[in-house]
Amino acid sequence: MFVGRKAELLSLNKAYNKDSFQFSVIYGRRRVGKTTLINEFCKGKKSIYFVALQSTAKENLEILSSQILASLAPDAPKNPFLSFREAFEYIFEYAKNKRITLVIDEYPYLANSDKSVSSVLQAAIDKHQFDSKLFLILCGSSMSFMETQVLGYESPLYGRRTAQYKLLPFDYLESSEMLSGYSKEEKIILYSISGGIPEYLSRIDKNLSVQENVRDLFFSPSGRLFEEPANLLKQELKMPETYNAIITAIAYGSSKLNEIAMKADIETSQCSKMLSTLIKLGLVRKEYPVTEEKSKRSIYILDDWMFVFWYRFVRPELSRIEAGLGEIVCNDIFSQQINSHVGRV
Repeated sequence: MFVGRKAELLSLNKAYNKDSFQFSVIYGRRRVGKTTLINEFCKGKKSIYFVALQSTAKENLEILSSQILASLAPDAPKNPFLSFREAFEYIFEYAKNKRITLVIDEYPYLANSDKSVSSVLQAAIDKHQFDSKLFLILCGSSMSFMETQVLGYESPLYGRRTAQYKLLPFDYLESSEMLSGYSKEEKIILYSISGGIPEYLSRIDKNLSVQENVRDLFFSPSGRLFEEPANLLKQELKMPETYNAIITAIAYGSSKLNEIAMKADIETSQCSKMLSTLIKLGLVRKEYPVTEEKSKRSIYILDDWMFVFWYRFVRPELSRIEAGLGEIVCNDIFSQQINSHVGRV
């Protein structure tokens, strides 16, 4: 069942119906539903969906070549293209007379495997944008990369995109569409723990109670969300241990820069830089007094309720959970602390 993203889907389809070259950039944090949106958009359309790998340029070119040829020339020999320039040229030429969608998912991986690929793609766009019907989508989870290296002023692709979509977590109303069968109070609890991330919401078993779901997802060593925040930081960042300390400090109430730096045991200047990185990832938000537009009295708060829950209630209990005491830990939280967490949300 496809839930939410109605405005984005409508916008994509309107652009597709123009029957001219279109270039959309879709980005957002991991698990937020980018692939689900693109798959829904591609239904019934001739499409090539390429997911770049954290690998060499050679392997990425081989996979892209096989997917292009399988879709556009199934009877032709499956020899890989000699370069990304040749591959892009082939697609643009094919799309002169036929509407086709090319999706490059995890584009940062492709760009990092070959530093020239953005310039090559820019040259192909400039050459064919007025005589091709290609519908190009670049998608990525590294928000800082997508905003600087794809959308940013210094990017070779700057000014070429025709639309951009930054996908955010679902709000409560959108989340509740995925939680049919639960009461309003139960939906609020599940929203406050999932942070409105569609992939996490999809893991909720409607045959179980709210507490049973939380127990199985967070408080079991085999649970889908048992180590999720830590794994996300490892995927996105260097020095995940220090970032863990910063997030833990904020989760437990530290909000000023010097307080966070002291709790994390790092220099204030280093802490400031790392907080900026967490802001770009959508995990932390910087707030100012409502009456002071340019105040130095800013504070930092976690901008992801699942991270708040995990760092406050799961991370301190990892040892007990690993020892098989997860159900006891979960029971204690639901009997004593869950209301304070949900109240904040």
